[in-house]
Amino acid sequence: MSKKMKIFNVRSISSLLRATLEWETFEQYCVWQLLSAESVPSESVIDVLKDIKDTHHFELFSSMLIFLKSVKPTEKVVKKIIFLQNFEDQLVIPITVWWIDKYGEGVIRIIEGFIGSAVSSMDDKRLNILVQFVETICKAVDTNHVIYNQANLWRQIKSSYSFISASVKENCLMVQKMMKEGRKQSGSQRDSESGSDQDSDESEEERPKLSKRKRDVSVLDSDDD
Repeated sequence: MSKKMKIFNVRSISSLLRATLEWETFEQYCVWQLLSAESVPSESVIDVLKDIKDTHHFELFSSMLIFLKSVKPTEKVVKKIIFLQNFEDQLVIPITVWWIDKYGEGVIRIIEGFIGSAVSSMDDKRLNILVQFVETICKAVDTNHVIYNQANLWRQIKSSYSFISASVKENCLMVQKMMKEGRKQSGSQRDSESGSDQDSDESEEERPKLSKRKRDVSVLDSDDD
């Protein structure tokens, strides 16, 4: 009779991961492989970052990024990630963009919900974090990215302007300007491509006519003979 062997105690995962920061790269890698195999709760893994201030633990961030790519972004997980302000470049923005690309607008709906709740409760501190978070994502992706086309998200952000700081609002307005310019460029590109397709179609229509003319000429030549 087979039994499942449990290696990790969920309550001690954070302390274990903090201890591994002093280990060699290969040893840390092995621990993360075991964590992934055992499917430990992602919230417990993310919690290790609460007490870490140093952003130079490359093994930790790269392993956690790989681990979180296998995690479905629930509201609880996304919330924990967003408010890890110290690690935007190393983890927060890369994994959020990856989740949006994979799971689509479901992740954006979660972010919208957070902003809406913060506006309702007039929580200016949380709103500053959330709006700045969206702004940073927008700067990290191309203007054709799905996040630029979320009308409801941008309505929520506009409703926060009365509560957020002047600097965050200014940056957000800058992103909206980028968004509008991106849409104009996308529209011009589509018009250009459409024009090219039309020219191509017209060329295709002309070819049979030219071919027919050539055949007519050849028939006349044969009659003269």
